[in-house]
Amino acid sequence: MTAVAAGFSVLASVAAAQETAQVDDIIVTARKTSERLQEVPLAITALNAEEMQRRGIRDVTDLSSIAPGLNIEKDQGRRFERPVIRGQANVFGAPNAASFIDGVYIPDSLFATEMAFVDQVEVIKGPQSALYGRQTFSGAISYTTRKPSQDVEALIRATAAEHDEYNFLMGLSGPLVKDVLSAQASVNYYTYGGEYRNNAPGTPSDGKTTGQEKTVGGTLALMYTPTSELSFILRGSYAHNNDGHEPMAIQRSSANNCYLNTRTQYYCGAINVTPDMIGLNLDEIGGGGVERKTGRLSLTAEYDHGGYTLTSISAYNDSEEHRKADLDYLPQRLLGGSLHVDDRVNIKGFSQEFRIASPRGERLHWMAGAYYFNSDRWDGRYRYVSRALQDNGTIETENLAAFGLVGFDFTDKLSGTAEVRVAEEKLHLTGGDSNFDYEATYRSTNPRFTMSYKATDDLMFYGLVARGNKPGGFNTDVRLSPADRSYGEETAWNYELGFKSDLFDRRVRLNVAGYYIDWSNQQMTQVANLSSTETVSFIRNVGEVEVKGVEVEAQAKITSDWSVRGTFAYADSEYTNAFDPDFATLTGGDGDVSGKAIPNAPKIQYSLGSNYAWYVGENRFFVDGTYSFRSKKYDQVANLAWVDGRDTANVQLGWERGPHRVILFGRNIFDNIDPVGIVRYSDFTTNRRGFVGSLPRGRQIGLTYEANF
Repeated sequence: MTAVAAGFSVLASVAAAQETAQVDDIIVTARKTSERLQEVPLAITALNAEEMQRRGIRDVTDLSSIAPGLNIEKDQGRRFERPVIRGQANVFGAPNAASFIDGVYIPDSLFATEMAFVDQVEVIKGPQSALYGRQTFSGAISYTTRKPSQDVEALIRATAAEHDEYNFLMGLSGPLVKDVLSAQASVNYYTYGGEYRNNAPGTPSDGKTTGQEKTVGGTLALMYTPTSELSFILRGSYAHNNDGHEPMAIQRSSANNCYLNTRTQYYCGAINVTPDMIGLNLDEIGGGGVERKTGRLSLTAEYDHGGYTLTSISAYNDSEEHRKADLDYLPQRLLGGSLHVDDRVNIKGFSQEFRIASPRGERLHWMAGAYYFNSDRWDGRYRYVSRALQDNGTIETENLAAFGLVGFDFTDKLSGTAEVRVAEEKLHLTGGDSNFDYEATYRSTNPRFTMSYKATDDLMFYGLVARGNKPGGFNTDVRLSPADRSYGEETAWNYELGFKSDLFDRRVRLNVAGYYIDWSNQQMTQVANLSSTETVSFIRNVGEVEVKGVEVEAQAKITSDWSVRGTFAYADSEYTNAFDPDFATLTGGDGDVSGKAIPNAPKIQYSLGSNYAWYVGENRFFVDGTYSFRSKKYDQVANLAWVDGRDTANVQLGWERGPHRVILFGRNIFDNIDPVGIVRYSDFTTNRRGFVGSLPRGRQIGLTYEANF
């Protein structure tokens, strides 16, 4: 920390002559009210729309390069959204961090959400169960969209890049009835041709590309303000995604190098998956890939009277997904074609939130609310060889909660906040080929207590204690035994100390947080061997975990036109009491994994970036670069196999004049195509252990034109 402070002190001295060189202020809504980022006693990373465009933030995966403690990678194409915050990772199942759009919980993937009118994104770290509930076990990612405007505004954005990537986005916003009714509409067309060849000799799919992506979507919003105190915003969106088979390949069992005397064997070390190993038999499944149709509808009403604010948020979500896949990841038609499948998921959900908040300027302020959520999730697997659908039944989830916040300013410098959510979640698994009829109820009380001390106007220290929980659930695959049908709730206590500072007359911003997480009954994906030729993944509670870490986020204005930034995150996760039956099988009885690290969670992440601008007449030019690194990630709790650490670098060169902007960009300019994800799997040619790795995009050069009128 001393070195960091010294470095920024030098930068600040350079900036001393620049009176306008100050770090930008930003307003966040992490606590469901508008506050200055530097005054909120939480670890938050926030970016507005303009900054996201200048840094080349395209989707949720790019946030890993700017938010310390967050790791998201496309290790299953655009099918799984798996944000890892502060080392609290899992393999499959529901993620430990949730996503929200305008305060609405999103029960499916955000990978392909149309982002035309996103005003801001906030990554909130640590459990947010008290105010957000719904799966915010390790944190939340909150998107705020732009409201329909009272003046006519138009947005056009067009991108062309290597590997047949084309993206066209157009939006229009403006009044229908001046000062009373305004509207906003946007449409988006995106396609990416893929870059990795399928090596499947002797099949019609040989030589075709994998990893293609396509999205056609749009949004429509209306804002009605009948009085200065009352407003309604109705927003609807629809997206149709149609992607090719994920660029994944299997490391064969012939590479196994440890536990060779066991039936399955294993591989110890960094897996080696390269593009030439992609070999998929795709003809029987129509080329494979993921097709998803998603519709969202929300209505937000807000009434503000005398400083008191009453808010209502109603939302409906409907998504349908088909994933056609070759699950042996080999060009042969193995096991009679039984691994050629179409996995199907349908999710319908409704939520309603009411809350009332007192005026913020008072010494005592408070907020109270109620929340209701109901969803039905059905999943099944269609097998092409038998032309039969395996029906895994429907899980109905009903969540009812009450939450509240009380804040008090003890002095001008010392403040405290107490928050709590009391919730009951009921699950009901019904139907399916096995005529399921299982029920479970989970009740929770999740508090958060925070104290903050403002040493100066630009330096705040804070400490907090927060509890998070993630309800249990059902493993719905009908092939599982009754003993593996369900799993229990997991909980965690988060203890955190930190400070937020704007130094050297706000030329340098340095925010630091240290935390300790006591995690109980962790839910983790395991694999059951149903036979010598059939496996199935399921979730069980594996044990106790401790996570210790620190996060640093810094930026400095060297001059008014030159800024530098950096992030650092260290998350040391360790099982303190855990047992893995798969590891016991390998070792001949010793399944204790105490002292091992959580799979899928890098220990170290950091990034460095800079933005420099210069002017020629009315033309503004800028160059922006970001370098980021994350350390290795393990495949499973035994920590035997992993994907190596990975770094990426992105560069953007831009021109701006009036409403126009042109950006020449280079993504992954060092062409790092090391695998980003690993799944412990089976090599079905030998019925021994294999490992499936996911490949990222390689280097890509492109051009974006944008105009805001």
